[in-house]
Amino acid sequence: MLPPPLRHTPPTVVAGIPVAKPRVPRPSRNLTLVLGAIPQETDLVAWALTKKQHGTFAGFPFTEGRIDQRRVIVAVTGIGKTNATMVTTLFAEKFRPREILMCGTASRIDPTIRNGDVIVGEITCNHDMGSLGAAYVMEYFGSEGPLGDHSPIVYPGDRRLLAAAKLAIRTHVPETAALPHHTPPYVPLVRLGRITSGDQFGITDERIADILRQLRPNLMEMESGSVAQVCHYLRVPFLCIRSGSNRTQKSPNNDYRTLSPFASRQAALFTLSLVRELATNKK
Repeated sequence: MLPPPLRHTPPTVVAGIPVAKPRVPRPSRNLTLVLGAIPQETDLVAWALTKKQHGTFAGFPFTEGRIDQRRVIVAVTGIGKTNATMVTTLFAEKFRPREILMCGTASRIDPTIRNGDVIVGEITCNHDMGSLGAAYVMEYFGSEGPLGDHSPIVYPGDRRLLAAAKLAIRTHVPETAALPHHTPPYVPLVRLGRITSGDQFGITDERIADILRQLRPNLMEMESGSVAQVCHYLRVPFLCIRSGSNRTQKSPNNDYRTLSPFASRQAALFTLSLVRELATNKK
């Protein structure tokens, strides 16, 4: 007996930069899941927890506790979009959080951003979905998604979480960027902005120019775009909090090691301020 003809036609792509539409959040528990790519990015959040407990799920460790009576779970995803997608999906399904926050460092693709400045993701996106053409110019498109849709590239931050972040920004006090790495010393800024993700640690000047032209990000990193995509499909409110470390460049290793500890602290400290705002106002 011959198998039947294929029921589906080959997938189509929609040229352009599709933007995710809001989706109604699914039923959840009153807890916040905080993720970082590496321990350096989440240590301060885990340190601040009270009534602390440690556990594992599916072999992945996490720390659970409370911040101002709000239940919080902190976990590390590992570096890169696949690791971030895997851990986010597992923990979102296991714990059913009311929201997911991702904090950590990112390279400063916007030259006006300083080491330690914090960008709260009004927009989080993926810059490596498309066809890479001549002179490193990307032709972006929406590829077929898991619901028969076309997966977005741009994911706006959750409105409720952005409103809480704006309130937290008013009272948050960053640490001062001081000598020897910061001359003269300054106080980092915290503001809303745009964050983009892709699985490359260093990129060429031509690629940087094209990303800036088409997506206009302030920071670039390797995880949050995929976390935003998971949260979109699972209907979990999401917000990304990143602080600038090294400049976006072809070989950032030494600069990243020097500047990322201060950036990690600033992102984590503002994440704590945001969680406290959520707890205080029961948002």
